[in-house]
Amino acid sequence: MLNFKEPQIEDRQTANSILYPLNYRLCEYCFGDLFIWRRVYNTQFAFEQNYMYVRFKNQDKTFYLFPAGIGDLEKATRLIYEQAKDDGTEFKLACVTPEMRTKLEEVFPGKFDYEPVRDSYDYIYNASDLITLAGRKLHSKRNHIARFERLGNWSYDVITHENINECEKMSIEWCKINGCGNDLSLNLEYCAVKQAFEHYFELGMSGGMITLDGRVVAFSIGQKINNDTFVVHIEKAFSDVEGAYTVINREFAAHNCENFSYINREDDAGEEGLRKAKLSYHPSILLEKNFATLKDGVSL
Repeated sequence: MLNFKEPQIEDRQTANSILYPLNYRLCEYCFGDLFIWRRVYNTQFAFEQNYMYVRFKNQDKTFYLFPAGIGDLEKATRLIYEQAKDDGTEFKLACVTPEMRTKLEEVFPGKFDYEPVRDSYDYIYNASDLITLAGRKLHSKRNHIARFERLGNWSYDVITHENINECEKMSIEWCKINGCGNDLSLNLEYCAVKQAFEHYFELGMSGGMITLDGRVVAFSIGQKINNDTFVVHIEKAFSDVEGAYTVINREFAAHNCENFSYINREDDAGEEGLRKAKLSYHPSILLEKNFATLKDGVSL
């Protein structure tokens, strides 16, 4: 059986050597994303024969990611199936994209049912759109930035060893203002943000912050998924500072994503306000994700 364990920083090189060549653009196939959320979702890894296996165990539910690797997909999928049987849990694949669905159907035709999970769809943008904010459809974003620029002296600074603590302090203040202590989802998110700061340099993250009249009012953190896609893991700004979110979005893209074709800004978790905000930037790809489960009476 597969030897699952909690992800460790030491797994990064092995994971990336498997994940990068796949050229998947979804955030769940980024080591940094899996690592910072590992304790929230009880994420576990297993490596075997050039494949990386990922599962999430929450309460009475267990989900697996589509096997990450290049090779015998039929064998890799059966390994997960046998693991689930041995554990006495349902065999269920999460975050299955249309590309993965096609691969599954080639190996196991007609054996799976697919259930779209809209709250998990990734918002993927043309990097040039977020950098330039050109065109009529993004005119309102340029107006937000213009209003922000009238508020005072501001700058964009790269996150370094010397200033990362300033972003951490801002994150704590943001949580106090937004009531993280009374909101489970925000509290869990704060745990992931804390992990990102704690292991920022080990994970190969890159980030930046916006300072307005000497005060940090926004920051953003991310990293590359593959050679053409950069993922934004975390973005925080004070909502009472008009235009702060728009400015950090543009500046971070301009400073960190100019050599990438796409920017993945992850999902909206079903939050209406976040969904509206992400749609307002007009994603190039709204990446579909599905649960894949075996049809009744079917086995592998």
